Amino acid sequence: MPTENRNIFFSENEVKIALMQFSAKKGLNFKIENINEFQLNEESPISITLKVFDVNAGKAGSVNYAYPEMAAALMGYCMHLKIPLPRAGKKSLQSKNGQLYLNIKIQ
Repeated sequence: MPTENRNIFFSENEVKIALMQFSAKKGLNFKIENINEFQLNEESPISITLKVFDVNAGKAGSVNYAYPEMAAALMGYCMHLKIPLPRAGKKSLQSKNGQLYLNIKIQ
């Protein structure tokens, strides 16, 4: 039986956009220009910490994203760009050399 293994790589800017769009749906609004620091923790489980400047409060704060939130944000970003994601595929979020990618395996 044939199998398919697909990787979708994301630039740091694309990850920021995906997290910004995901956060907006949860009521946390910020712009990419307000992100002062992007820190990817590649150790399992993968996580991201953003330092975001809050214009209204006049100070910076940290926003942490765990593996499930990051995966949901990147899959939502793919759907927004109309990149097909098969339902039957086993999806996992991976990191290699500081770059995030979505791995999809279909058997």
